[in-house]
Amino acid sequence: MITSLTSPKIARVRRLLETQNPRERAESGQFVVEGLRAVESALGSRSIDVVEILATSQWLARFPEATEISEEVAWKIADTVSPQGIFAVLSLPKQQIDLKGAKRIALFVELQDPGNAGTVIRNAHAFDFDLVIFSKGSVDPFSGKVARASAGSIASVPIEFGIELAPLIETLRPTHQLVAFDMDGEEVGSIERTLPTVVIFGNEARGLPEEIRGDERIKKISIPMPGGTESLNVASAATIAMYEISRRD
Repeated sequence: MITSLTSPKIARVRRLLETQNPRERAESGQFVVEGLRAVESALGSRSIDVVEILATSQWLARFPEATEISEEVAWKIADTVSPQGIFAVLSLPKQQIDLKGAKRIALFVELQDPGNAGTVIRNAHAFDFDLVIFSKGSVDPFSGKVARASAGSIASVPIEFGIELAPLIETLRPTHQLVAFDMDGEEVGSIERTLPTVVIFGNEARGLPEEIRGDERIKKISIPMPGGTESLNVASAATIAMYEISRRD
């Protein structure tokens, strides 16, 4: 049993949980999820390899392959208010993603909030999106906070991160309908339902970058708000857009 926080294995887990630097994440090639639902989701994933499970004694009968850690260590490294005492170290997904073959893609440009990132990953899972992309300058989608907010969906949805925006748009333009959320856009129901679609969302504070807003070949869409509020946050807007796009089938 591991009882010390100075154990190299525990130090590695803590670092993987704490880092929010996408470059450091890519270099490590690993991330950590916490809690029973997230661990079981990872074990059932075809695209993610489970490197190691660490768990307190209560979980050993269920996960005999786990490395046992003390309750004190589990509480110290946990990223949740009420830790369950089970963690999994996972490899970053290695699947080759067919961009042109993906019918539903959600693209987030410089998204910053981990809670929003986790929520949109969870929504993408719920509405059967083929891919979620976080552009360069976005939060690390495999950080501990994002993984927790995704409620286990991070192991079930293909994710790309740290992607340069301009080349990506040009790659997708010939094969996909490109739509972006903007307050002055057409009503979201106007999206063409028969075409592969990339739906683009901007930064929480700044919205869409000018290169997207000023591109007339990218359709701008918005959500009618008869109640009069000025805007929805990006996670709420993404929920509505993903639902609308998922209704095409």
